[in-house]
Amino acid sequence: MESHSDILGAELSRRGHTVIMGCGRDGSVKVNGGIELPSKKIWIVNSGDVGAIIKIIWVSCKEGVEVIVANGGREYWPAAVAAKITGAKIIFIRHQTDRIRKTTRWLIHNHVAAVVAVSGAVRHALIASGIKEDKITLVPNSISLAKFDPSSINGKEVRRELGVLDNDLLVGTVGKLNKGKGVYELLRAVALIAPEHETLKLVFVGDGPEKAGLETEAERLGMRHRVIFAGVQKNVERLYAAMDIFVLASTCSEAFGMVLIEAMAMGKPVIGTMVGGIPELISDGKNGTLVPPGNVKALAGAIQEYLSNSDLSSRVAAAGRQTVESEFSDRTLGDRFEEVFKALEVR
Repeated sequence: MESHSDILGAELSRRGHTVIMGCGRDGSVKVNGGIELPSKKIWIVNSGDVGAIIKIIWVSCKEGVEVIVANGGREYWPAAVAAKITGAKIIFIRHQTDRIRKTTRWLIHNHVAAVVAVSGAVRHALIASGIKEDKITLVPNSISLAKFDPSSINGKEVRRELGVLDNDLLVGTVGKLNKGKGVYELLRAVALIAPEHETLKLVFVGDGPEKAGLETEAERLGMRHRVIFAGVQKNVERLYAAMDIFVLASTCSEAFGMVLIEAMAMGKPVIGTMVGGIPELISDGKNGTLVPPGNVKALAGAIQEYLSNSDLSSRVAAAGRQTVESEFSDRTLGDRFEEVFKALEVR
């Protein structure tokens, strides 16, 4: 959600809109592309935070705010109340697929100009929660093409930092190390094909409650020497550059699958599972591969196919980058949000 705000704020500013970021400090903040935007300290503790409501009202009146964009559930009520008092229009952005509460549903239908769903899966969840379709606009998540630029990063250098040799085959994933991300399935899938590939290694980028369990399982499978735990990385694009294949093996309902479009933008062949919003990103066999969630053999087969067919791997990787450029770039996000403003008759 934080990266969404950064990318959206930067892109709207580039297009001539005056953007004020409500965040943890007064002054200014640097967002996507190094753009510096004015900021106001607005810290929202919960949906009933009266202090936050007063601060949003004060900023809105002082700065002549016409549109307030609330980017998370905790922000919805304070931002909507402030918008109602000041006469600004309010847009909610929805990133989750969990159900909307009855009170929030009432708020949306009576006081919210539009709800932006970041994926079709989120849109379906909103409709299932009783939100009217004419209130929902689909604007997919996007990334910065300048940040996720494979030509700007030396992947070999990153591999050396990880202790990965030039001729090693590196499969990777990025995200919290919990069961819902399919981390055990990925480890077991790599273990299935490891005997055929002496140089095959696996990198987990991120941290979480299953790290110790994964270490134990790697030992049990005789894979500990092949598995790298890189921890949380600030500049995650560097880690994608080091990978040969990217996998998101989620078994939970992913609202979108941001890491997939990041890896695709970095020119990596990707594998995802048929859950949540992932099938909206991957066209199986064209810009990536889809496998059933929890199916270790199918996942192992998909990885093996990329490893044994360099032409397929290269073709899929190129198509993935093209998909991101046309559908999930910061520029595309700006275009789609300006359409939302136009529909709401916002200048």
